[in-house]
Amino acid sequence: MASVEEEIVRALSHNVPVTLATVVHQAGSAPRSVGAKMLVRADGSSTGTIGGGSVEAKVLQEVGRVMESGEAQTFHFELTAKNLAEEGSICGGKVNIFVEPLPAGIPDLTEIYQNIVKIKKRGGGSLLATIVSVDGAPSSRQRSKALIDQTGGPIVSLLDDPGLIEELRPETGRVLGENRAEILTIERRGKQVEVLLEPIVSDATVFIFGCGHISVCLAPLVKTVGFALVVADDRPDFANRERFPDADRIVMDAFEGLLEKLKIDENSYLVLVTRGHKHDRSVLEQAIRTNARYIGMIGSRRKVRMLYENLMEKGIPEDLLQRVHAPIGLDIGAESPEEIAISILAELIEVRAGKQ
Repeated sequence: MASVEEEIVRALSHNVPVTLATVVHQAGSAPRSVGAKMLVRADGSSTGTIGGGSVEAKVLQEVGRVMESGEAQTFHFELTAKNLAEEGSICGGKVNIFVEPLPAGIPDLTEIYQNIVKIKKRGGGSLLATIVSVDGAPSSRQRSKALIDQTGGPIVSLLDDPGLIEELRPETGRVLGENRAEILTIERRGKQVEVLLEPIVSDATVFIFGCGHISVCLAPLVKTVGFALVVADDRPDFANRERFPDADRIVMDAFEGLLEKLKIDENSYLVLVTRGHKHDRSVLEQAIRTNARYIGMIGSRRKVRMLYENLMEKGIPEDLLQRVHAPIGLDIGAESPEEIAISILAELIEVRAGKQ
């Protein structure tokens, strides 16, 4: 499934304007966090979600007017106990949705999103800055965005005020480090400027080592919740497109030394479900030396203890092994490959959401 950014590039490259809805404020138990997006086309079709329910339905009703006027607008929703009861919903709180038209025929705008797609697929980092309002009123939609590199310098800018990028420079590293979108209010030329800052980093990628029964169950689930997916095995009968049609990449290679050939970074999630202790040990020894955000290994507590003892005898510090989620997955009493896959996916989501 194409991402929101890929769909924006596709539309603008074909000279088709679209409208983008983004969550810019969330409080309470509103369903989506700041930065969640939904792209809406002129025919009413959409990609992505800002939470569904009545909020999304009302935004979809307003998209046509925003597109026709060419002016962005921020919509404020308060999910009170009364309207929640009327809708039969249990999510409450407050949410603001920023709805902006993305007009065709602006090369720099297309280039911004082309760069975003490239960074998400190939790695790197940047900051997307979007002016939401100036003194509470929507700013000019034509000149509202800048893509800023990790040092705070512009990659592509549509801003009329180049000094604004200098104001944002000190925030770049912090926002990228926290990897969380936020609204920042700064004073420029005597006016209060509200800017949405969004970290642009490589897609969170799940690397599954071992292509057995659990992997076949886990792979489509991983893609469903928005991870990129790489699967690896040393057996061609297992590591193939027929078994993993949704994988972004299939690697058929020996496990020894494999991780040196892969792009493992702080947005990587490593799932070790190989067919035996030998391969698990080989991949684990490589994995703990990376900066992967998550490392999980399947196996009983006895197996895990034996592998740890073996690696510590080889000089691996115990504190490195403390990073590993083993046995892998949340403890939900899973037994079948399908259930184990669900428990692993739940743990991946928990780590991605910063709940651990």
